[in-house]
Amino acid sequence: MNAADSSIVHPITVGSPEVLADPDSHYAWLRDNAPVYKGRMAYMGEQDLWMVSRYADCRALLSDVRFLRSPGGRGPAFLDQFPESVQEPMRLLTTSSMILMDDPAHRRLRGLVAKSFTPRAIAGIGDRVRELAHSLLDRLEPAGEMELREQFALPIPTTVINEMVGVPLADRDRFQQGVQALIAGMTALGQDSWARDVNALTDLVRALIEHKRSAPGEDILTGLIHAEEEGDRLSDDELTAMVFLLVTAGYETTYNLITNAVLTLLDHPQELERLRAAPDDDGLWRGAVDELLRYGSPIGGTEPVTAVTDVTWQGTTIPAGASVVPLLHAANRDPREFPDPDRFDIDRHPNNHLAFGHGVHFCLGANLARLETRIALGILVQRNPGLRLAVDRSELEVEPLPLWLRYRALPVHLG
Repeated sequence: MNAADSSIVHPITVGSPEVLADPDSHYAWLRDNAPVYKGRMAYMGEQDLWMVSRYADCRALLSDVRFLRSPGGRGPAFLDQFPESVQEPMRLLTTSSMILMDDPAHRRLRGLVAKSFTPRAIAGIGDRVRELAHSLLDRLEPAGEMELREQFALPIPTTVINEMVGVPLADRDRFQQGVQALIAGMTALGQDSWARDVNALTDLVRALIEHKRSAPGEDILTGLIHAEEEGDRLSDDELTAMVFLLVTAGYETTYNLITNAVLTLLDHPQELERLRAAPDDDGLWRGAVDELLRYGSPIGGTEPVTAVTDVTWQGTTIPAGASVVPLLHAANRDPREFPDPDRFDIDRHPNNHLAFGHGVHFCLGANLARLETRIALGILVQRNPGLRLAVDRSELEVEPLPLWLRYRALPVHLG
């Protein structure tokens, strides 16, 4: 593709129908012709957005102190554009959430929660994931088909994170309803039930925090309530925001990763057969999960950052105050870093993909997501050697969300 390619409409708008229809071609054009580019993002109308697309530049951006997630600690400017009825949950998601904080505030919160996500801390969760996967398939396999995204990929991480957080069984349906509304975000603002569901979730989490104070359990929330570092503890707002972050990240990333991974494996039957013959804790599976993340991660970019000074890269100056996003999907297909990047290769090594980000905001739940995905996929494909799509590949629909790769549904035949 060259600079005169007539299929590219400028300014390139992330989330536009043109980009959603063929993101890889647009990202290739950007890497080759405009690695630092001023475009737009289709979100709450259209917003100006600078994009960085080459691997080296994205990696550098993610650890560059000249770019902040919340300059001055005010939180992102778009908060003011939300209706007043949802100002509290949106405030908790932004100004009180560590994902949108910079150091030292970010370091403080991460230090208090990180111990719950060390490899040792999550190692025991593998048995629970196996139990859940087998139980789901015991129920679903007799029908001979299922909608994989909602019936298999979603229940595993939702159950795991509910149990890790300590959500009582009686509250889980209401909890999940609120979380799904929270995840839907701006795409659901026009629905009458959205504000009600999100505010109900806020009330439910605050009540859960109070309950855990008087009846502590063996769960992350109890640990966070009592976590202390040099006399410092989380405030109630920070606790509520942390629960929001844990459950939305725990639900959203992993179940879409499992969905995308199944489709990728069905698209590459030789690699699928190799994995089917391997134990799910084998090194081949571990490498395959990282290649699945590189090749088809559901997340195509991080939260936008703000340039706090003029920054010049690749001969282009990003002005102070500009919003910038690293295009992770573009970076993960950059031939400067990955030989033959459009080839799915479960033996790829090294594989230093950016699917979980980089730097101080590297995904806290990366080890958990890898574990859940590896075990769920291993059990699914080993129990179902006849696994295949239940519709034509061309009928699958991608949700029209900027910087995401999410399928509306993935109907499959089992057997």
